[in-house]
Amino acid sequence: MKPTLVSRAVAKPGWWIFGAAMFAAAWWGQPLVDSAHFENHFFGVFWYSMIVLGLMFWALPSEQFTDGSILERRTMLLGLLPLWRKREAISGFERVELTQEPNVFGKDSVWLSLISSEDGETTRRFVFAYFPASQRGIAKAQQMAGDLSQISGLPFAQAASEV
Repeated sequence: MKPTLVSRAVAKPGWWIFGAAMFAAAWWGQPLVDSAHFENHFFGVFWYSMIVLGLMFWALPSEQFTDGSILERRTMLLGLLPLWRKREAISGFERVELTQEPNVFGKDSVWLSLISSEDGETTRRFVFAYFPASQRGIAKAQQMAGDLSQISGLPFAQAASEV
């Protein structure tokens, strides 16, 4: 049996918290629709259209999968049913890399990517996972980068610095 590695958005607490917040916001906005005032109906339409937009993004999380020969990004319906798949061969990449990106709000992000470059310039990048740049997040990213490097046979090129 081939080893596999999967990164799922539904496995992160933020996905569940966002979904719960959207449903709570929908429940909280009921008085806007039930009101007798026309102005409240206008705000209710706006309120619920924003909630529907947020739920559309929430209901279609992605997951990344590899078995050592292919990379696959799947867009899933509620994390259960694949709706769209994009496949790429691992042979098209040169290395596994962790890069740290500063965020305006909150902790920085650490991105786990497979990289292909030409003349020192990155030509292709497949983002496999991301983590907050905390000590625990960087440790998880380095562990997953090691696993991805081992499964894919690509060298692990760079480690993110701790914040």
